[in-house]
Amino acid sequence: YGEFGNCRTLSADELDKIISWIDNGTPEGDKKHLPEPIAYTEGWQIDKPDFVFKLPEEVKVPAEGVVRYKYFETKTDFKEDVWIEAAEARPGNRAVVHHIIVFYNDPNSHGNLDDGWIVAYAPGDSPLQLSGRKARLIPKGATLIWQMHYTPTGKPEVDQSELALRLYKGKEPPEHNVKTRGLYNRRLSIPAGAPHYRVASTRTFERDTTILTFMPHMHLRGKSFEYKFIYPDGREQIALSVPQYDFNWQTSYQLKEPLLIPAGTRMECTAYFDNSAANPFNPDPNSIVRWGEQTWDEMMIGYMEYYDSRSDAQGQTADSKVSALAK
Repeated sequence: YGEFGNCRTLSADELDKIISWIDNGTPEGDKKHLPEPIAYTEGWQIDKPDFVFKLPEEVKVPAEGVVRYKYFETKTDFKEDVWIEAAEARPGNRAVVHHIIVFYNDPNSHGNLDDGWIVAYAPGDSPLQLSGRKARLIPKGATLIWQMHYTPTGKPEVDQSELALRLYKGKEPPEHNVKTRGLYNRRLSIPAGAPHYRVASTRTFERDTTILTFMPHMHLRGKSFEYKFIYPDGREQIALSVPQYDFNWQTSYQLKEPLLIPAGTRMECTAYFDNSAANPFNPDPNSIVRWGEQTWDEMMIGYMEYYDSRSDAQGQTADSKVSALAK
């Protein structure tokens, strides 16, 4: 439910054609109308990055066992504030990389990473690519913080993942500093065998906010996810409904048109989980499931990319710096 710029759905006419083809025995078409083979992108999806960083060392992943999140630091040595319009995290070994999140640690942030999200990787997700006068600020002197989640494959593996950044190239200085935040419910406790268990979380916006992207996140018992807004005038709007969540193909839903949220609006994220034996992906339907890092644990996070008056780019860095970086 919703209208998205990266929509992958088929139209009703396309679905009817496929169903008709199946009903007629899936006959082979005229070979002269075969499309050209897909030319998969080589290199970076964001194209021509200005900076590429690697994990500071090769990571050895054991053949089996529980591998807790690993954190690494990489110095940027940026001498001035940097505005980026695109970022891509790329696993060095897709067989073992469950996900990557890259933050920056602002020297003035006292170790709080919440405001320092740069980009993430998970199967099915897309790189960060901003347009117009929107960009993401990485402060001078910032250190990159890599959160790496590895899953053993049954044999020893090695990984050295990478991060690519492309500078903001707009003719005018950036107008908005785009942030990524998540709405969490870490107190979830899903009963054993529960086929349709509800977990919710809410927040109220203190400032007028513009939302660009949604990304729901759950694990193997995740069933469905919904973002709903209750406006100050009482009006309600479902902005995103994912009725069949797929942990193995996680998607950032990029809104076709930005969603303007006035201050005082309440956002409700509602997730349903299937902890029953009927869920073929359920590792253990006989256990109560709580929040945890590993795939057999669960999470409930409603991520979003947004900007508000506090993240207005004007004044966050000198225009002269922006102009210099954009050249």
